[in-house]
Amino acid sequence: MDLTLIFHIFSTIGFGLALLLAFRIQKNLLGHPSRIFLSLFLLIYFLVGVSNVLREGGVTNYFDRFEYFAEILFPPAFLFFIFPIFSLYIFSIYMKQDFEKRMEIEESLIESEKKFRNLSEEIADGVAVVIDGKIKWVNKVFPQIFGFEYDELLDMNIDSLIQGAKLPLQNNSPRPRNSTSDLSETRYETTGILKGGATIAIEASEKPITFDNKPALQIITRDITERKLAQEEISRAKMEWEQTFNTVPDMITILDSSNKIMRVNKSMAQHLNSSREALVGKNFYMLVHGKENPDEITSPESIAAYCNGQSVEIYEEHPDAHYLVSISPLHDDRGNYIGSVRVAHNITELKQVQNELEATRAFLQSIIDGVTESIMVIDRDYRIRLINQAATKVHDLDLPLSESLLCYQVSHQADKPCHGDEHPCPLRKVLETKQPVTLIHKHKRADGTEYSVEISASPIIGTDGEISGIIEVGRDITEKLRLEKEEKEFRARLFQQQKDRSIALIAKGIAHDFNNLLGTVIGNVDLLQMGSAPKEDECGIVEAIGSAAHRMSDLTTQLLAYAKGGTYKLEHIVINSLILQTLKFSHTGEASKIKISHTLANDLWPILGDPNQMKQMLVNIFTNAFEAMEETGGSLAVKTSNVIKETDWECFFHNIHPEGSYVSIDITNTGPAIPAEISTQIFEPFYTTKQLGRGLGLAAVAGIVQNHGGCVSYDSSPEETTFHILLPRAAEKESQAENEIRTQTPMTSGLNRIH
Repeated sequence: MDLTLIFHIFSTIGFGLALLLAFRIQKNLLGHPSRIFLSLFLLIYFLVGVSNVLREGGVTNYFDRFEYFAEILFPPAFLFFIFPIFSLYIFSIYMKQDFEKRMEIEESLIESEKKFRNLSEEIADGVAVVIDGKIKWVNKVFPQIFGFEYDELLDMNIDSLIQGAKLPLQNNSPRPRNSTSDLSETRYETTGILKGGATIAIEASEKPITFDNKPALQIITRDITERKLAQEEISRAKMEWEQTFNTVPDMITILDSSNKIMRVNKSMAQHLNSSREALVGKNFYMLVHGKENPDEITSPESIAAYCNGQSVEIYEEHPDAHYLVSISPLHDDRGNYIGSVRVAHNITELKQVQNELEATRAFLQSIIDGVTESIMVIDRDYRIRLINQAATKVHDLDLPLSESLLCYQVSHQADKPCHGDEHPCPLRKVLETKQPVTLIHKHKRADGTEYSVEISASPIIGTDGEISGIIEVGRDITEKLRLEKEEKEFRARLFQQQKDRSIALIAKGIAHDFNNLLGTVIGNVDLLQMGSAPKEDECGIVEAIGSAAHRMSDLTTQLLAYAKGGTYKLEHIVINSLILQTLKFSHTGEASKIKISHTLANDLWPILGDPNQMKQMLVNIFTNAFEAMEETGGSLAVKTSNVIKETDWECFFHNIHPEGSYVSIDITNTGPAIPAEISTQIFEPFYTTKQLGRGLGLAAVAGIVQNHGGCVSYDSSPEETTFHILLPRAAEKESQAENEIRTQTPMTSGLNRIH
């Protein structure tokens, strides 16, 4: 091979490399005017070189024509002088633009680094920049995590703070910290070493960056100690839940929305005689109940409707067991139904105990139902736990009772427990004394009527030794109390009668003997007055003796009236005329200041009585009324009327009077009331509230009225006092003279019926 061929080969290679360089330069000179010229020049001389090589090598040449054009377009002078100068110019432009580009990139890096520093200071994680394993920069959080000052961390070996990766969080494996060849980010969990040597759990991420125009690693750390503790707690709780799930005796099944088994516990798997894994995915109802679809109450739609779940009692013939199944719905985050949890608790033994308890309760109920007294079992909260038929009949209750029914609602128809001295609460008494108590209450029947009950309450001692309630036995003692009251009243009446009889007998004997003696005194006084005229000084003595004797005679008359003695001349009397006469006679002296009014029935029935005794009765009452109004003044009103008693009746003195027609006399005077403490004494003989009183006025009234088959009583208030007198109507018709007397006085009419 000659030198010419070698020259052409090397020159052609040179022009080819130059052409490649031109394309490289053109990428940085886009839009430059020399682009087309330079490219065309290099291309033509590359082809000329190829032509020379082919020609010298004796190969058919198809590129000769390019030599002609090359010499015309680019003569040799251009090749050796102009082209080098032009090429140098082009190269200088390229270098300038490359320098500007580098400066722009450097400024961009500085700006990026500044932004990186600012961003790193704002985030809550610790950020460190590491170059060649040494810490060159950290944000303010990084020292806080590890307990160092900022200056202490600079140039510290990163491995003294963060141990090597322990738990990769991504598929890529951790790189060595001095490696920056891999541009991807690596995240992992590892251990951080604090300043004092203590350790914490951290999550770290490493990423290659450029820092101060040097390759570096950006390490972002986060303290996850609390999170790790929480995760460990969750893992421990999950493990404990798993253990509990599989050790509880109840059978637990978790189903999806299509009733397919997702999970069962050990008890459920043993009940179905299968492994837990083998049961997953099977239809629960087909497996357990032999049917594909659930009952309406246990369907997914029904379960989803109960937010808090529901409980169903189920009996299975095989193995003859009762179960209480609690079904709770499961929902996703959007509240959509995704399944259910079913917990089946074997209550066979409980059902047996309940059946035995029901049998015992029925037996106990049959026993207390045979008792005629009312029986209630009451707990500490006043709730009735047990009641017999006698009590339900009295209070018109239906069994079974509501658990909220309270004893005081039934017995007293009240809204709060018994209280006070009248109705002390038996339950409270037993709780206070811890002993049985006996009380008397007024209970109400269903119709609202009251009846007296003797309550015997005994404590019920619970298993803890404390009183859990009471057994209350109520016995209706209404009839017993009525009989006791009648007996008491009879005894009081008998005692009063015996007392009155004794006093009357004494008063009668004294009155008769005293009256006989007074008769001698009065007779002798009359003889002295009828005989020779006494001396002047003796006249006064005789008159005083006579006056005293007559007053003593009046006293004996009243004694006889109280003692129901003396001679009675019974006549038909219209009491109205006697009232008018007696008022006129009594309304004198100081009494004339008292205002008098009367309302007398025009058709008043006659009575059978002694006129003198009736006058004495009226005088005593009027006198007693006038004396009551001496200091304050006032008024006296008298009213008469006809009264019919349709039943036997009891009077003030506990005497029983027959039904029939009676004449009523009401005498009302204003003035102070009769004190309640002497209400039973005012009709007793010789009892008086007046310093010089005789004490026989009202006693004589009572004797006269009772001797005529009537009764006297009174009502007293702070404003007025009224005496009520009832005398039996006479059976015979009035005489003409009595009728004349009655018609001479203006009367009113009145008839009352008393039932």
